[in-house]
Amino acid sequence: MLTDLGPPAAVSAVDYEVSEAEAPLHPKNLFLLDYWRSKMGRDSIVMRASIDPAELKKVLGGLFIVEPVDQGKDLLYRLVGSQNERRLGMRYMGRRFTECYSPEMAADQIAFHNRVFQSGTPAFLRGRLLGIDLEYVQFEASYLPIMRHDGLHQMLGGMYDMAEPT
Repeated sequence: MLTDLGPPAAVSAVDYEVSEAEAPLHPKNLFLLDYWRSKMGRDSIVMRASIDPAELKKVLGGLFIVEPVDQGKDLLYRLVGSQNERRLGMRYMGRRFTECYSPEMAADQIAFHNRVFQSGTPAFLRGRLLGIDLEYVQFEASYLPIMRHDGLHQMLGGMYDMAEPT
């Protein structure tokens, strides 16, 4: 069970160096992409209701779901896997990006997510992530757009340490 990590200690303590990748390399992101594709409807949209957490057990620790708030000016974490919260040293679920990251990192991530929402196609980032009181770790993240029943966007994603066993 995840211990209480409390509020962010220092918003600027989470940082990263990142670049876009054409396709995932990490086996868990490959699994997540295949799963997402298997849930795609004829309209090329994946509905949130078709995502079954029981089918995602092997990737849950690194999973996240975010959605836009304030007309896309910020994003809210709806779900964050326990491995990611533990690695970064704080709770993200229920928090906005502007609460969790430096202003620059939040703005970059909000713009990136909004671009993925608009395109409706998957995107992938690979780079180095610095958590609170942690050294950089090589990571890969996937961003897979989904839609709620009310037509609002969400993003299903996974973030995994490249050295993590499958």
